[in-house]
Amino acid sequence: MIVMKFGGTSVKNAEAIKNVIEIIRSRNSKAIVVVSAFATVTNSLVKIIDSLKSNLNFALDEIEKVHLIHKNVAEDLNISYEVGDIISLEFERFKMLATAINVIGEVSNKSKDLILSYGERLSSKIISIYAQKSGLNSAFLNTSDVIITDDNFTEAEVDFAATQSKIDSILLPMLEINDVLICGGFIAGTSDGIITTLGRGGSDYSAGVIAAAVNAEILDIYTDVDGILTTDPNLIPSAKLIKKLSYIEASELAYFGAKVLHPKTIFPAVKKNIEVRVLNSFNKNCVGTRIIGIKTNQNAIKAIAFRKGTTVINITSNRMLGAYGFLGKVFEVFKKHETSVDLVSTSEVSVSLTIDNKFNADKIINDLSEFSSIDTYDNKAIISVIGEGIRNTSGISARFFGILKDINIYMVSMGASEINLSIVIDEDKLKSAVELLHKEFFSNELDSSIFEELKR
Repeated sequence: MIVMKFGGTSVKNAEAIKNVIEIIRSRNSKAIVVVSAFATVTNSLVKIIDSLKSNLNFALDEIEKVHLIHKNVAEDLNISYEVGDIISLEFERFKMLATAINVIGEVSNKSKDLILSYGERLSSKIISIYAQKSGLNSAFLNTSDVIITDDNFTEAEVDFAATQSKIDSILLPMLEINDVLICGGFIAGTSDGIITTLGRGGSDYSAGVIAAAVNAEILDIYTDVDGILTTDPNLIPSAKLIKKLSYIEASELAYFGAKVLHPKTIFPAVKKNIEVRVLNSFNKNCVGTRIIGIKTNQNAIKAIAFRKGTTVINITSNRMLGAYGFLGKVFEVFKKHETSVDLVSTSEVSVSLTIDNKFNADKIINDLSEFSSIDTYDNKAIISVIGEGIRNTSGISARFFGILKDINIYMVSMGASEINLSIVIDEDKLKSAVELLHKEFFSNELDSSIFEELKR
């Protein structure tokens, strides 16, 4: 049994969907297929949410545009008769919901999740009906019936025990009589049947949760790139394909900026030792990236990840000297304001840390100022060099800092995972820093069992 996840660009139009069905058919295996919303749809839904309180006419116009996207895809797939009424009814309900929210004047997180769910709910229904019409022995699976979460709307946490029970009682019996089940990613439901979402990028996570629950042999993540690369090719066109990564390397890479995988994807797979592959749905000849539970080349740096929009917060206090509980007090502030911390570095009397969510920054700084002196630095970027070679190869740090000798570094973090060396620099120096690092670590002859030149 395999689980396959197709991203928004992989299902962006009728031709792409036809390609997806052929990929599924070619695998000749029992499969659970998780699909994202059609490309651009989720962004449109976010715009609708943002406009609902103040501009109902704009919201209704955007809803009609989203309706037209789905209607056109159905027509191009020649399934308007089978799915047209379903689509029309969903968008009539959508307009009624939008009007009601506008009257109330407030968009709750519960309403946001319902609106955001339209993308995956509709794409999965359309793709499922087309798959059936094209002769695939398949059925539609409502993801919100089988992935059960708490009621933390917009960022719901999966209840793995409840989810396993639903998978066993609903999904597996369906798979006994169908070769393929098609469902939407990103969406889930509470135990009371209320729709929730798993956060932006949660379709990958949905696939990981399902793969773990059914003990899948493999989890394939299909996107529009050839796999995980040594860095973002939009910044560095000479980026190489990474053919193999360990679980921990992939997790670090996803968390620190690689856009191909959602950071949570790997965790369910790790528990069940499921191999994850990142593949290009538009390039069937590419080997992609394998993410496996064993260590790969331990002498290699695998990738350079980066993240923009970072704020550094320096916290200084003499109370920290020789005291216990100070760090706990600091992190209680971040917990109170529901803000996660990315990097941390400490000295005897100060703590430096980074955040990329400034929504509650003023409140955080105000609370920290009650017992510390605070300095903040905006418009920073995190660069992370990732690979098991960091802990196994002497001289890596010297090469890293030597090549960046002319770039001001605000913060250094190394050692927490032993495979990640991270720094914070000015955002406007990001491109030049990544160029220097990529040339240093990836311009010479590389291990062909790990890396491959992209065929451009």
